[in-house]
Amino acid sequence: MDSYSNLEARAKCNRFGEHNGIVMTKIEQDYAEGEITVCETHLNPMGMVHGGCLATLADSVTGTAVATRGRVGVTMDCRMDYLRPAVGTKKVRCRAIPQKIGRTITLYRAELTNDDGALIAVGTFSFFLTDKPLPNFQELLDQARAHQEAQGDA
Repeated sequence: MDSYSNLEARAKCNRFGEHNGIVMTKIEQDYAEGEITVCETHLNPMGMVHGGCLATLADSVTGTAVATRGRVGVTMDCRMDYLRPAVGTKKVRCRAIPQKIGRTITLYRAELTNDDGALIAVGTFSFFLTDKPLPNFQELLDQARAHQEAQGDA
């Protein structure tokens, strides 16, 4: 299995991302894009997309870009700057842009935009790259599917 197919399977294994409506739309070496379709559960009491939702999208997309290195990476630090409210937008899009790729530390800039392409937030994320290779996510998906089918037969 090629690494990009494995990363597409990784996105399907991301239950937290799935729960939050995160969809990966582009995966390339050291780069990724993703989005959420805004729904009521993404909004804060003022009707704007919650900052935590934006940070979750940014961390998920940058983490996917880091995973293109083929090794397990963990978020070390993140910082979000909110530039304008995400209100009245149907989708929030995020792209992860590498700023520095080192042997064990990577630094990414996340850019989040609204339907008009206006920048609504930017984030800086650093990741530690472990020596551990990524698991075969397609195999994990197949095992989960087989388990669900077996439960349905019971």
